[in-house]
Amino acid sequence: MMTTTSTICEDDLIQAITAFFSKNGYRVRHEVPNMGQSIDLAATKNRWITAVEAKLHDWTRGLKQCKAHELVADYICIAVATQNISDRLRDQALLNGYGIIRWDNRKSVCQWIERPKRNEKVWLAQRRQFSRNLRGIEYVE
Repeated sequence: MMTTTSTICEDDLIQAITAFFSKNGYRVRHEVPNMGQSIDLAATKNRWITAVEAKLHDWTRGLKQCKAHELVADYICIAVATQNISDRLRDQALLNGYGIIRWDNRKSVCQWIERPKRNEKVWLAQRRQFSRNLRGIEYVE
């Protein structure tokens, strides 16, 4: 079972993940439309796109959302604000090649628990459309 601190909200997690990627040279956009859904955070660096789903509680839903991003993102991650990462989450993320980022709000630090593998399931036609749409969205500094 994963525990979270009840005083935080998903936006706090998204802001922490934004800072985490930004300080590593990524351009970050929030709530990016993707085939009738949205990606919580899309981080781009050079030609690479990383899709991140941020979850405080229901990481199983986050993993389902990650599945939808396989058609457009080179790397896919789930970000959680928990003290412990369940074995089930780690197993499912590894099975799918997804990364796990943990935010420790007490220390205000993000860390990689598992790094994502390069996604080979990208659908080039959908990726081109997604990239065109992405260019029209302001990035967060």
